[in-house]
Amino acid sequence: MTKIRPLAAATFLIGPVIYLAAEAIAAAAWKTPSYSYADNWISDLGSATAGVFQGRELDSPLHVVMNSGFIVQGLLFGLAAVLLSRTLSGRPRTFTAVTGIVTMIGYILVGTFHGSLQAQQNGTLALHFTGATLAIVGGNVLALVLGLHWRKAPETRLIGLVSIVLGAFGLVAVVALFLTFDAGLPSGAIERGSVYTIVIWQFAVAIALLRGRAESRAPRVAATAVGE
Repeated sequence: MTKIRPLAAATFLIGPVIYLAAEAIAAAAWKTPSYSYADNWISDLGSATAGVFQGRELDSPLHVVMNSGFIVQGLLFGLAAVLLSRTLSGRPRTFTAVTGIVTMIGYILVGTFHGSLQAQQNGTLALHFTGATLAIVGGNVLALVLGLHWRKAPETRLIGLVSIVLGAFGLVAVVALFLTFDAGLPSGAIERGSVYTIVIWQFAVAIALLRGRAESRAPRVAATAVGE
């Protein structure tokens, strides 16, 4: 059990680091026009074809880098969630593993099927949006639900509150994205409000797990409140 938590922490750390690096590299390579973190969607970086899609001009020369980042993030998120579930018991254990795997599948779909005019024409756009929904909703729901459990115990109250805030904010951002899709607002920034919450949560959980290990030979970061 003591080896599971550092492994979970490592996978929760490595996944978002690779994901953010892939996003930054792909965005930096996008020259014509320049990539906008406010107006362009994250998945625009993974579009394998150039052209106008949903009013945005797409041209991502390093789309392979971004799509690899999606897939690696998904695989490591799923692995981290399964490892984390091993520290829990009862329904929280099953919920964490299943939701983590669903989120993983979402990321893999996003990295495999791209958002572009070509995808709209060949019928794979639905798979892309399905994957985005599974990844974004799955990751934020997992953070929120685990947060509600973790806040019950003094040892896990801080990471519980952080998880609740991040998960709730991410889900609100998802709703805002759909409600303001054609309102002329910076949809890229709103989308990031629902995606970066997952990334921040991964870092927060990893730090909590490592901190618990440093404070005790048998850290209880994940097990105490959630397993009750």
